[in-house]
Amino acid sequence: MVERGELTRVRRGVYWRGKKGRFGMTGAPQDKALRKTIGKREAVGATGWHATNLLGLSTQVAPVEMLAVTHRRPRGFEGVKIVTRSARTGRRDARLNDLEVTFLEALEGWDRYVEVKSFVALRRFVELLDSDESRVDRLVQASHTEPPAVRERLRAVLSRGGFGDAAGNVPGARDPRTRSRALLVLQAA
Repeated sequence: MVERGELTRVRRGVYWRGKKGRFGMTGAPQDKALRKTIGKREAVGATGWHATNLLGLSTQVAPVEMLAVTHRRPRGFEGVKIVTRSARTGRRDARLNDLEVTFLEALEGWDRYVEVKSFVALRRFVELLDSDESRVDRLVQASHTEPPAVRERLRAVLSRGGFGDAAGNVPGARDPRTRSRALLVLQAA
């Protein structure tokens, strides 16, 4: 079937049947192929420029799709950069969906990848918390294995969004310097 052009090999044991067009078959979405390979229990989401662009916080388009996984980095994927977040087991334990993982990744990269003004970014993060796709209780549960800067930013976004009780359940950074550095992105908000 591969030789006849009916399937495209994604990697060993994983094949894709796309729609046929004038220029051939559409390529396999790497995130779906990745999910099939590593299993549904793993937490997968966008990271870097890819994350902030998907969330409407940046106009920059990553040259390759960038995904964060809570699993050992799988091999054999072309056209996608995979970042391992295996120490962040809370994402897997809380069974975060793609949007929630992308949300945490965007919080982590706020100072590097978010292009919009702080108050606009804050408003967008709060909108995402209010959406049907994100579950605040799961984000709080997963936060225990996130880096201190992500936890501080999550606490701040939850507080500004009216989720004060949830914000109180996110562990804060132990070092006040870490807290102040993490919250620099909110100064103009």
